[in-house]
Amino acid sequence: LSGRSGGLGLASPPVKRLLLDPLRTAVTLLVMAPITLLAASSAVVVSWVNPRSRLLRAVTTGWSRPWLTLTGTTLEVRGDIEDADLSYVIISNHASWLDIMVNFLAVPVPVRFLAKKELFRIPFLGAGMRAMGMVEIDRERAISMHEAINEGVRKIVSKGDSVMVYPEGTRTRDGDFRPFKRGAFYMAIDNQLPLLPVTISGSYDAWPPGLVARGGRIVVEIGEPIPVDGLTRDDLAELKSRAETTIRETRERLDAEAHARH
Repeated sequence: LSGRSGGLGLASPPVKRLLLDPLRTAVTLLVMAPITLLAASSAVVVSWVNPRSRLLRAVTTGWSRPWLTLTGTTLEVRGDIEDADLSYVIISNHASWLDIMVNFLAVPVPVRFLAKKELFRIPFLGAGMRAMGMVEIDRERAISMHEAINEGVRKIVSKGDSVMVYPEGTRTRDGDFRPFKRGAFYMAIDNQLPLLPVTISGSYDAWPPGLVARGGRIVVEIGEPIPVDGLTRDDLAELKSRAETTIRETRERLDAEAHARH
């Protein structure tokens, strides 16, 4: 294996797929536009009635599932969360647009993201994100970025939700695993929240960066929580290394299994 995050280097697709994949992608985007509008509107209504309603999770899963169905993607989830009443900093590798939908479906606790303020300016989507409890991060605010992030984390945790972070910072463009950044680990230590590693295999092949979805099989494995009780920022490097190794090795194992199936 080449160490790719879900990019297995499989044989080139046949001509039939080269023709059908762009068509399926176009249909997916056309169908999902009104579904996204409906989901955002539903989130606004549900949160107005009860901002802690369990129906909000139904909105996220109801929005996520059609993305997989329309792109011809199947999902297998391994593992579970033993204590679903806790809040976590959930960390995951990131190789595809589908990772967000996959995490909404796979992780059995309500998850929220910290998002840059520009996303909240998108009509309907921004309103839906605010209604869901996604936290807007304004990098131009007077307070420091770490303070702004911790303020956002506290808002999420106060509602009993967990924070989802992609420590690689952005989607890998070539399938290779990217080194983790420190932000997620500051969040966990500063707020004394356990880390929950979630590993995704296959999403890069299902929909790599670009405009064409190819579909396929995605496997998600939920790992054992990593406690941070009593840790300080002096322990950050060791914590980051432990978490990165866990997800990297799990991904390599899942990728190897997928390669063996082919």
